[in-house]
Amino acid sequence: MDAVTIPARLSEEVFRKLRLAIDAEAKDDREIVCSEVFADVTGTVDERAQDKLKTKTGTRFYEVLAPYFNQNGQAADDLLHVCRRLWGQPYVAPIYALLLSQWLLTHPDAGGKEQRQKHVNVLISGARQLFWGDVHSTTDHFKALFSFLSAEVVFCQNRSRLDTLPTQSRAALISVVACFLPYYDEPESLCTALECMPVPDATVQNGGHVPGEGADFVLTEVTDTLQKMKTEGSLLKYLSALMTMKYSPYMPLTKKITRLRLQAELYSLTSAGGPRYLPRSVNQAAFEALDSLFPYGRRSRRIINVAFRFLHPSEWGWAIVDAYKSGVDAVRAWVQFWWNSTRAALSRLNPFRWWRWRYKRQ
Repeated sequence: MDAVTIPARLSEEVFRKLRLAIDAEAKDDREIVCSEVFADVTGTVDERAQDKLKTKTGTRFYEVLAPYFNQNGQAADDLLHVCRRLWGQPYVAPIYALLLSQWLLTHPDAGGKEQRQKHVNVLISGARQLFWGDVHSTTDHFKALFSFLSAEVVFCQNRSRLDTLPTQSRAALISVVACFLPYYDEPESLCTALECMPVPDATVQNGGHVPGEGADFVLTEVTDTLQKMKTEGSLLKYLSALMTMKYSPYMPLTKKITRLRLQAELYSLTSAGGPRYLPRSVNQAAFEALDSLFPYGRRSRRIINVAFRFLHPSEWGWAIVDAYKSGVDAVRAWVQFWWNSTRAALSRLNPFRWWRWRYKRQ
């Protein structure tokens, strides 16, 4: 098989199993078959297929099938009709999002204009499930899908793909991208998002887009996402990306209530106790993000945090460790400052006088 026939054979296998799910009489049997299809399309391409498809290591089958369905409208339309008969199955929406996202969002007439809003909403629902699955497991299996939604639709220079979507679907798609942007993209891209993120109500037809118009929307979605995250690795990655927002000129221009909500959520992540019982690494990362984005009141927050720790005897040990580390860092910084200042002062002295003074001391 060559690079052309492999996607065709894979699509035939997807159709075969989904039709088996339709013909199954028991609900459990349909769910089992759909879960097998989901496992197949999210599996990694083996080495032999990678050589023929000329893909990189770690490529997943949905990354091969999505362009195939995008280029073959009839096959995509057939898959859409098959998925519509299985809407009630929990795995169908994610499968639908993985395989038909490119076709549905790059072709304005895909699936029919009458049902376009419903089809896009199902796609966004499936994509959201996939992204939360990555967040909860600290993986990036569906980064390719997110990259397409972000780079090729929301942040695409040609705004027609986004502007032609129904208003409700456009808002939902922008929300998904804003929520998971700090998790999937490079940390520096968050500053670009504050500048380039469109708002759901703005289109080219009704006035166009203004830089920084979506900054407040991004902060709102980021705050809501932080409230739902629980995994240590994902939170550390997310918080690390948030610290780069201090370099954006659009951060201070957002609404005060939006910044206060983000500040309150970051402060809640510094608490070691309930209701979330986050690990120490997350508490420290939240403090760093809080001090980076909201430096005013930094000392007061530290003092209050230490005071509340004394109310919890289990935290006394960590409080002593933190105080010791802070003291060591302060001493190290003072010694480094003294050494640099002394060297700078001596370098300005006349070398002959310096050696003569040293000789007299000896």
